[in-house]
Amino acid sequence: MSSGLSGKIRERIRRTGPVTFEAFMAMALYEPGMGYYTNPETGIGRAGDFYTSPHLHPAFGWMLARQLEEMWALMGKGRLDVIEQGPGMGYLAKDILDYLADKELYAELNYHLVELNPALAASQKKLLERHGARISWHENLSGLRCEKGVIIANELLDAFPVHVVQLNETRLNGWWQEVFVGLEGGKKFIEVLAPPSTGEIAEYLEEFLPKDEEFPQGYRTEVNLAMKGWVKEVSGIFAQGFVICIDYGYPAWDYYSPERNRGTLLCYHRHQVSEDPYSNAGTQDMTAHVNFSALKKWGGENGLRALGFCPQGTYLISAGMEEIMRGLSQPDILKIKGLLLPGTMGETHKVMVLYKGQGSPELKGFKLRDQLKNL
Repeated sequence: MSSGLSGKIRERIRRTGPVTFEAFMAMALYEPGMGYYTNPETGIGRAGDFYTSPHLHPAFGWMLARQLEEMWALMGKGRLDVIEQGPGMGYLAKDILDYLADKELYAELNYHLVELNPALAASQKKLLERHGARISWHENLSGLRCEKGVIIANELLDAFPVHVVQLNETRLNGWWQEVFVGLEGGKKFIEVLAPPSTGEIAEYLEEFLPKDEEFPQGYRTEVNLAMKGWVKEVSGIFAQGFVICIDYGYPAWDYYSPERNRGTLLCYHRHQVSEDPYSNAGTQDMTAHVNFSALKKWGGENGLRALGFCPQGTYLISAGMEEIMRGLSQPDILKIKGLLLPGTMGETHKVMVLYKGQGSPELKGFKLRDQLKNL
């Protein structure tokens, strides 16, 4: 952990007492200039701590470009604002814009990249120089407004800071406590259990934990309340539009199964996976899986209706990936299979699309195996 950031977190704990794990994770990932996602030295991709679908093959971006064309047509064409939040190195934007460069949509497109990290934004501008006239950069979503829009959230929601809770004794006779981060000997980060910091945690657990399951003593899991605020914010950006959410996650009944008794929180440091958020905090990625049942519910409460939900591989095949694969070399096809097949991102990653507007558009990507009813 960088001494500057560790010192800042320790100083906050000395000043205010133990902080929620959510607050610790927020500082470790997003503290300006010092957190994992805001540090100019953060590496993304095969040489860094993690890589995403766009790093595997450009076909992922090409398919999302085709998805944008379908959505654009469903909204009656005209001006379209596309907002990609958390664009990483910019590969997804490049693949999308390269594919659309000679298509009808390109001339009507305003592409917005929402990037916290100035160093990453500079790299993106260099990579996307060819498309500079179509792109603008923003530090956050504030102020972004449009008539027709599509928001792309590819592996975004899993990086939102989460509350961590633990069951004291058993489900029937116990109660939930929240994990706070304190200090031992003034330096070592330790976990402290205390009553939940907000009543929203109890409401969330009551809403999404399976009612007929008994959880073991010490059962631990995550509560992502930041996603609720994000859904509310994005719903106000456009009058009509879609939100494409691609991430690893589960329906609530699967996420909160008794067998998953340590939750889903994981850390990634130089492609090494660990469950220790404290050793390399500030220099490692931290993620928690997405509760897609919550995303669907909160979307509906904010005027964003879920149109479909399925594994990434199924979605890409249903949307026409085979057409993209025709004529490609065998090495290309092998890479693309990492986006599609069981045991790869094709299975671990899920796709959900939310919609704001009249009617209920049908998207090709969900015609093969829509699992929305399973949420």
